[in-house]
Amino acid sequence: MATTDSSISNSDSLRRAAIDRSVKGPVLFLFANAAMWLLASTVMGLIASIKLVSPDFLNYDWLWFLNYSRLQPAHMAALVYGWAMQAGLGVAVWLLARRSGQALSGGAGTMLVAGIFWNVGVTLGVIGILSGAGTALQWLEFPSFVWPVLLIPYLVIAVNMIVHYNRANRQQGFHLTSWYLLAALLCFPWIFLTGNLVLNCFAAATPIGAIGAGVNAWYVSATIMLFFAPLGLGVCYYFIPKITGQPVYSYQLAQIGFWGLIILGGWSGFQKYMGGPVPSWTAAVGGMATILLLVPAGIVALNHHLTTSGKHSLIETSPTLRFIFVGSASFLVTSGIAALISNFWTGTNFQFTYAEYGYHLAAVYAFFSMTMFGAIYYITPRLAGCEWLSARLIRNHFWFSVYGITALVACMVIGGLAQGQSQNNPDNWNQPFIGSVINARGYLVGRALAWAFILWSNFWFFTHLVFMVLGLGRRSVAPTLLVHDHHDERPAAVPAPTHPPASATA
Repeated sequence: MATTDSSISNSDSLRRAAIDRSVKGPVLFLFANAAMWLLASTVMGLIASIKLVSPDFLNYDWLWFLNYSRLQPAHMAALVYGWAMQAGLGVAVWLLARRSGQALSGGAGTMLVAGIFWNVGVTLGVIGILSGAGTALQWLEFPSFVWPVLLIPYLVIAVNMIVHYNRANRQQGFHLTSWYLLAALLCFPWIFLTGNLVLNCFAAATPIGAIGAGVNAWYVSATIMLFFAPLGLGVCYYFIPKITGQPVYSYQLAQIGFWGLIILGGWSGFQKYMGGPVPSWTAAVGGMATILLLVPAGIVALNHHLTTSGKHSLIETSPTLRFIFVGSASFLVTSGIAALISNFWTGTNFQFTYAEYGYHLAAVYAFFSMTMFGAIYYITPRLAGCEWLSARLIRNHFWFSVYGITALVACMVIGGLAQGQSQNNPDNWNQPFIGSVINARGYLVGRALAWAFILWSNFWFFTHLVFMVLGLGRRSVAPTLLVHDHHDERPAAVPAPTHPPASATA
């Protein structure tokens, strides 16, 4: 029996190693470039934040492209398309390959080329925004010629992995991680194509007025709820059971959370313009859907918490579990902020304020990016063939990220409330608008300091990841855990996590 078990274990290890080799090129390429864009976005976010407090900062004629109106959209575009989507695609490629149980027989080179073209598109888009050729459409600021350059590489990567998974996997039933990932990969082309056709093609031929602004708001909301949310939650449902060695607490709750997110996620967005020149029912439906999304968000948070019950000590030692646990909890916080700014009672004090920026960062960074960090810390050593160099760098990355994004979201949401109350005060209606900006100045200083914290953490994350991609990590079979930095003592301190039953990561 012992011999048989050992043979099965060796066979599984060889199979996983073959899968990892088959996707190594495109996944590491996407990770490295995503980290580069994350660093660039953070730098632009810091400079834009400083300019809100001190407009004369870097105010030179030869730096004409660094004004706030160009830096801010370029910063968000680099964060969304350069970092978040690339990191998400890299994680999705690895997870779907692992979930299929078979190595890719072909297509890795094609996905690598697609990744190159994706980065070309993002580069052209960011340069276009900084040079003044942006479209002024939120999250669609890239010049109108760029979106096909992004759509085609995305389809190449997504279709390759969907076809591979479908061909290799013949199991019946609902498989949590796979369904979440497939939902995200299938929803984004619909969202991206709809937004660009309506706003960059149809609207250019026939102006559609205020409805175009509503469609733009729908695009942002749908991207968060139907791409980032299912992809991030799919990562949580894979790694939390795998590292804790426990199956998902409730399979039924997981299904309810999935279908609740998929059904409600596409209805939100128009509530951004409640009280504006859009049909009132669209804003009402959007607000209702956003509030109802608290239900699947609460279900997911409860399920993840109960899955880790009795294993919370692993959060202290596992880099992956630590990042993902914070990301999972942040999804509930993100949904709460969305509900707060989307209903008719409190939304009027948050409408068109810094709070919207805070919500976007809570979704893209506090939730999605933290889960991606956790996944990257798990996946990269298995592809690079070496371990992370320093547990101290990982701890610094975690704590500076947590402090930075918490302060950033809090400053923007609370500052947005102060700004909105000032705007809605009847005593200020005949006063210059600059008064509401001045009232929120302290929160803007907090925003700049928070981005400085995040920049420090992302610089070391990028540097650490580059060493790993180049194969310059630590040569050891012992994982880099967060107990201490003495590698020779670490393996005996914490046992390696076991693999949960198939239902836990299905």
